[in-house]
Amino acid sequence: MFDTLRDNSKIIVYIVVIIFVISGGFMGFGAYLNRQSGGGGQASNQTPAVIAEVNGMEISQQEYYSLLQQQAPQSNLSSSQIIPFRYNVLNALIERKLIMAQAETLDINVEVSKSEIDENYKNILDQNKMTEEELTAALSKQGYTLGELRSDIKSNLKESKTITKTIDKSVGEIKVSEQEIKDLYNKKYPEPESETKAAENNTDSESSQRPALSDVRSDLKSEIKNKKRNEAINKWLKDLKASAEITINNPVLSAYHALQNENYTTAVEKFSELVKQEETDPIFYTYLARSYKQQDKFDQAKEVYENAIKAFPENNNLRINYAQFLADQNNNEAAITQLDKVAAAAKDDFMTHYQLYMMYSRLGAEEKAKAEMEEIQRLSKQMQSKNVPSVPGENDEENTNNTDVKDAAEESNNKIEESSQGNSK
Repeated sequence: MFDTLRDNSKIIVYIVVIIFVISGGFMGFGAYLNRQSGGGGQASNQTPAVIAEVNGMEISQQEYYSLLQQQAPQSNLSSSQIIPFRYNVLNALIERKLIMAQAETLDINVEVSKSEIDENYKNILDQNKMTEEELTAALSKQGYTLGELRSDIKSNLKESKTITKTIDKSVGEIKVSEQEIKDLYNKKYPEPESETKAAENNTDSESSQRPALSDVRSDLKSEIKNKKRNEAINKWLKDLKASAEITINNPVLSAYHALQNENYTTAVEKFSELVKQEETDPIFYTYLARSYKQQDKFDQAKEVYENAIKAFPENNNLRINYAQFLADQNNNEAAITQLDKVAAAAKDDFMTHYQLYMMYSRLGAEEKAKAEMEEIQRLSKQMQSKNVPSVPGENDEENTNNTDVKDAAEESNNKIEESSQGNSK
């Protein structure tokens, strides 16, 4: 899942909170879902379009696009990021439907107190820096009252607590052994070097002193427990989906769903149809090639990439993906040829230069990798001089060494790019 739906949010995203969309006014999540074209909070008589069905339960276009809008990142997504982002949002709704159905099976009941509603209502005022009068005025412009807002808060809190309780009951108690704590302790805090060894290695033995196990046991236990819990939840959700009847009506998301769930024959069929469209997206070729690759049909995958590059000769992402494919087949010379063409057209695209640096390094083209690192440093300093971080989280120091650039770029790359390795299970 891309980071807008962060690892933990993969679970928690269904725990719907009141979210305000600033677009000439404010609107509560519940109101947005319930509101159809009629306005005034009244539902339209028209049946909303259905983007997916889960065991007969419908997910409407409106429900989907509402969450899509809420989760949208601040920066623009590239073509290769849009489909995974949209799919992950839909996947979150699918899992939410399954969890709520499981709650009914387990007869889960929860209560929401007035104090909980009041606290969330206050948070809305604080986060939007509004008085109650200002909030009332903003909501009334959209035919939405404070009473309806509080009702939505209650509904969403109830759903949140229901989901949490259902997960807890389904996953069960998570136990952590003393040995697991000791193992993590030794991994995170290895024994310090002796003074003699430290002197030999020209290091400071005191700086490597580790804390007592008793001082960090609680934190280590929580870390292990959270990791095991997330793994248990993910497995439980995977099992729920595996036994569910899921129909996705959007052709692109349906094709991507097949690819993600290792149904490669179906993925090939669906993406083959998509690349035949008059205004097809270049990324469809990449997904089609990956589907063939997962079936060990390397000749077909190569043919897809070659056809794609003929159709979109200026698309750098296609060439990089093709180069990765060729490198996986140990055809390094052909891979470097594709990368050289990307490098010639990269201009001032920071991430493209970073990808080139990583690929050239992988292929042993050290001089080319060095040239790309120089470009990365140049662009990094250029952006810093304009007070624009070259990548999210990069420091603003004027002098950036190779390690800083590589670490920052790699962090950014991990956050925003869907690597081709993601589908090479």
